[in-house]
Parts: sequence; C-alpha cells; structure tokens
Amino acid sequence: MMLDTLRSALAANGQVADYRITETVKHGVEWYFIGSSLDTARSVMTCGYAVQLYVDGTDTQGERTRGAYSLTLHPTSTAEEIRAAIARGARAAAGMKNPWYPVPGPAATQNTLPVSAFAGKLLVDSMEGLCAALYAAEDQGAARINSLELFLSRFDRRIVNSNGLDVRWSSYSGFVEYIVNAAAPGQEEIELYGDIAFSEPDYQRLTDEVRGRLVLAADRLRAIPTPAVTGLPVLFRDELAAQIYGYWFASSKAQAAYEKTAAFSVGSCVADGSLGGDVVQLTAVPSVAGNPRSAPFDADGQALSPVPCIEAGWLRRLVGPLKYTHYLEIDPAGDLPLFEVAPGSTGLRDLESEPHIEAAAFSDFFVEDTTGDFGGELRLGYLVDHGQRTPIRGGSITGSLAENAGRVRLSRERCVTAMGIAPKACLIPVASVASAG
Repeated sequence: MMLDTLRSALAANGQVADYRITETVKHGVEWYFIGSSLDTARSVMTCGYAVQLYVDGTDTQGERTRGAYSLTLHPTSTAEEIRAAIARGARAAAGMKNPWYPVPGPAATQNTLPVSAFAGKLLVDSMEGLCAALYAAEDQGAARINSLELFLSRFDRRIVNSNGLDVRWSSYSGFVEYIVNAAAPGQEEIELYGDIAFSEPDYQRLTDEVRGRLVLAADRLRAIPTPAVTGLPVLFRDELAAQIYGYWFASSKAQAAYEKTAAFSVGSCVADGSLGGDVVQLTAVPSVAGNPRSAPFDADGQALSPVPCIEAGWLRRLVGPLKYTHYLEIDPAGDLPLFEVAPGSTGLRDLESEPHIEAAAFSDFFVEDTTGDFGGELRLGYLVDHGQRTPIRGGSITGSLAENAGRVRLSRERCVTAMGIAPKACLIPVASVASAG
C-alpha cells in the first residue's frame, strides 16, 4: 500500500522530524461541446500523493527552527524513487530556518460534509440533467452558446501525519466554462466568457447564470461608448461583488496579519455603518451549500468550524493554518476556505433604482487585498439615470475600498459565489469612471 510505503520511507530518513501525507483519488467525467453538439466525452480516474516533510534545527541564537518541503509522488513510484525524493526534500528543508511550529494531532471529531445530491449514482448519469439546465437558457435571441466544457468529479481525500492524525472525506466538484457569442447584421461579433463552479445539481442556478451571460452578450451589441460621468456610485454583482468582500476576508487571515500585509488589524473598525453604509458581519466557514471548495478539514488536516471574524463592523478574530496561528499565539481555528457575509439593509431593486453605473463585465478586474484599490477595463456596463438603463462599453472603473470604508451598501438578497455566500450586490459610492472617448 502506497501510504505504508511512504510512512516507512519518511520514518527511515533520519532528518525528517514530522510529515503529512495527502492522498487524493479523483473520479471524473468531462464533456466538450461545440454549439449544442457533444464533441468529446471522456472519463478520468487519478490518484496522487502530496507529501509535506519537516526538518528541525536551530538558528544562530539557539532557537528551535523548522523547514518544510512539499513533493508530489505518483502511486507507481518505486521504493527507491520515493526514498530519493524524500532525501532531496529533506536536504532542501534543512536549509530553511523558520520559527518552529507544530503539526495537528488527531482530530477530536470526524467532521463531514452534507451528503451531496450527486452521491449514490454514477457521475455520467448526472451529466444529461446538467447539460439540459445549461442549454435551457438559450432562445432565438441575438446570443448563443458557442462552446461549452462541463466537468463533474468526485474527490476522495485522506490526510495522515506523523502525530497520529488520520482523517478522510469525499466531496463533489462541478465546473462549467463556456463562450457565448452575439451577432447582428453589420456589426462585429461579440464574445463573452463565463464559468460556474458548483457542488450540487442546482439546475435553476445553472440556467439563470447562463441566461444572464447571454443577456450581457446581446446588450454588448447595442452598447454605446462609456460617456464621461462623475459623482455616480458603482454597483457590482455576484462574483464581482464577492471580490469586493474578499478584501475584508483577506484581513481575517492570520498569515496576512503575521506578514503585516492585512488592511485591518484585530480590534480595528472595518465598517460599522457610521458613514451611511452597511454594518459588515463576516464569518469564515468550512462549507456553503453548492460551493465545491467546501471542506471539513484544512490542508493540514485540522477540523474546521465557523468562526465569526468581523462582528458589528469590527475585526475580532483571525483564521489560518496552524503555522501562523501558532506564531501569533491565537486560537488554532484552521484555514477556513469560504466566507459568509450577512445580508445588507436595502433590497436589490431599491439599489438598482438609484442613479449609478453598473459594472457587468471587465477585460480584467482586480481588488488589491492590502490597499483596497480596485479597478479594470470595462467590457460592458450600464448607465442607470433618469429611469433609463443604457448599456455602455469601454473605458475603465477604478477606486479604493479604503476611501469607501463604512460607505459600502449591501443588498438584502444573497447568492452563492466561488468565495462563499454573500449579498448579491453592493453599491460603492466613490469611484472613478473613465470614458471610452
């Protein structure tokens, strides 16, 4: 058995003080479409082993140190190849002199994820229903699906370490990436990219997200160049809004606090509503229904539970790998993968009715975790003013979340995104919109 072989090889190496082995078995189905026609279908099964080994030493002041090295091994690796790889890793780790930190011990509870609706049947048997939901959004309008790739996988994971930890769990991960095209006589064809990550057969969500992208492509055909506008707030939705909230989540990470790159420190005000915005409530969570990043344990094998990080607008707690929580001498909460942001105080329709610029699609979009600067080149947006909603294109939108601290307004309605569950939209009052001219 590969795990036993790895354990024996690690124990036999005199330099290795601790280790962690992660076994990942993937069963997957992949379908590739051109238009609505299935072009290629295949099944995959892989097994891999990730090893993290630790070598201890002392620094020039005699303080205990720890070096870590990661390596990946195939299940067909021979015992000799394994020993050689471990020896190389141990030599590399021995040259690292980080402050010492522990590895987790046995889990107090065997955490689990809620049972997925994909469980209990073959993966391929779920593909027809998923495809039907994705293509249900197509009609005879100006936009169509040009190509689509659909992936559905089950991951079986097991983590063991030298300190007696042994945990395992299974999860499902679905992913769609697709291109939609829109064309009209006498105009250049429009192309937009979309992707969806999911872990449940939520057919309505799949249909709605593709339909939304088709609408954007059709609107791009009739969009006018972004005019010069000043003083209007900017509305972000869905995944773009999630990137805004990710700025707050980034400051809840122990690694950012230790490396002094966090925008906020524990005990500081993130957004308490005093400047007209919503009070931010953010909880780091291990799982969100429908999100494939959900996990009962982090990469170290540490059991995860929800942790309220930002309460009543103030940063109260940090989360992160055991290495950094140990350095900061705080509770070892684990590296929680997702966040939940509480609903805002305003309905989405009310936010949409106010004069604003909506940022719908960018050529690129960034939010800088440390400074809060954000921006991107606008591929499609909407100018909402005097009761009119006009598609616009070109130019750019930039701003600073630090400048908008306490001013951001959140919708009451929430949605699942790649980063967690949070208000479906947010309104940023201070931003710069550069015209396309």
